[in-house]
Amino acid sequence: MSRHVGLLGGTFDPVHLGHLVVADVVADRLGLDELRLLVAGDPWMKDSESAAHHRVAMARAAVADDPCLSVDDRETHRDGPTYTADTLEMLHEEEPGTRFVFLLGADAAAHLPAWRRITDALELATFVVVGRPGSQRPIHELMDRVTWVDAPLVDISSTGLRADVASGRSVRYRVPDPVRDYVAEHGLYLPG
Repeated sequence: MSRHVGLLGGTFDPVHLGHLVVADVVADRLGLDELRLLVAGDPWMKDSESAAHHRVAMARAAVADDPCLSVDDRETHRDGPTYTADTLEMLHEEEPGTRFVFLLGADAAAHLPAWRRITDALELATFVVVGRPGSQRPIHELMDRVTWVDAPLVDISSTGLRADVASGRSVRYRVPDPVRDYVAEHGLYLPG
């Protein structure tokens, strides 16, 4: 029987409880065998502030005690911008017979028509869109090819967390404790 694996792509700069709630709820609702946080290397549509090795370490710290969640860092080892279709092709070659589900937020889904090789990506995985607080379902022709999942959403953003750390404000209860400790130990997101 084939495995059913979810991929939650992101920069995870830093990974936070909103990411983990979505991962847990969607994995449960879709009956996934495993859900992987797919850490972006050099995402072509978004900038990351921290080096890839920090983002991977934070993601691993966040899921260390959850046997259903894991981290896939393959994109951080590739040079240049990373594209979902290329990653999905690699996964299919390595894991023939596995059914992949690619999770993304409504904000990212709004830009699907601009994704490189989006038609190929949609053939290689089932795309599942999870809305964020205040987001609306995007309106474009590709939305007919994705599945929408409602999940309890936590209104936390990595951008806001970085700003809070830079200003000396607490991020406790918004990131897992091991992530908060990692950020402090490595001085991430501090000014200068």
